Amino acid sequence: MGEALYARINPRHDLSEPARRYAYSTPVDMAKELLTLRGESTMALSPASLVTRALHTTSDFPIILGDTVSRVLRDAYQAAPSGIRRLGRQTTARDFRAVNKIMLGEAPLLEKLNEHGEIKAGTMAEAREAYKVETWARKIGITRQVLVNDDLGAFSDLARRMGQAAAETEARILVTLLEAGSGNGPTLADGKTLFHADHGNKAGTGAVISDATLSTARLALRTQKGIEDRTIRVTPRNLLVPPALETIAEKWLASIAPANAADVNPFSGSLSLVVEPRLSSATRWYVSADPGEIDGLEFPYLSGAEGPQVESRSGWDVDGVEIRVILDFGAGFIDHRGWFMNSGA
Repeated sequence: MGEALYARINPRHDLSEPARRYAYSTPVDMAKELLTLRGESTMALSPASLVTRALHTTSDFPIILGDTVSRVLRDAYQAAPSGIRRLGRQTTARDFRAVNKIMLGEAPLLEKLNEHGEIKAGTMAEAREAYKVETWARKIGITRQVLVNDDLGAFSDLARRMGQAAAETEARILVTLLEAGSGNGPTLADGKTLFHADHGNKAGTGAVISDATLSTARLALRTQKGIEDRTIRVTPRNLLVPPALETIAEKWLASIAPANAADVNPFSGSLSLVVEPRLSSATRWYVSADPGEIDGLEFPYLSGAEGPQVESRSGWDVDGVEIRVILDFGAGFIDHRGWFMNSGA
């Protein structure tokens, strides 16, 4: 029944065989059938009475509506754009306790082994950062009037907006984390902010995007030192900008056919442009590595509850059905070496 209601909202959905028999059923039709299956008499009951009795007699009806909301919400959640989310790595957490992420240093270099020589044991340094999953939730009500009127437009609009709100919540958490510390990022385990002169990932003077400033950012990432002060491989992959810098960023990353070698764009095709409208600064921009290459931004969901979860019950505070959306989500920076920031000008 839940799938059939969803198919009425989204006609492109291909109904499964069990759902086909309810393809044209309204919420009132479904309420009547549920009551009949439970041995309740439905004779001479008005549509409003059918819905009211189904809400209070059987728990199936709220579950059906919750299933429909979950499908619509999930579609909207997945479709909602989020630039910064592309620059992080998704993980899971077993519970709500702090997640301690241990970052290993470089493996020890091999040493020449002389004849009959003893192989020496090596060690690896480590660093630790922590974050935790927190719960974010909201509740909405689907009134009895909406169900009786078969107003699927209002029904789907509520679910769609909640899906967009869940995606927006995630994006704002990530942006707030990135812009913490007056734009310098969160404080890491070493007592310094994410973007710090000692980390070698912050421009000394803010400047606009250009060949020179992009080269400085690329050089800073390429020459990053690991925990044991050895050069590590960090490949710049993304240019993160606010909407105010989108046009100028596109120009500096555009592919052109130059007539002279001096006109060659060295950054054409080397960086992917990521635009994040939630960034508060109109001038600040970032260069980051691929999150699959080096530790950086991570965002975990509670294990088994990836994305927003939907629960439903007969309304107590509303005359209808209460739907609550729960998101168990967190975020943290594991390492500073994959990000560079320029405050712009």
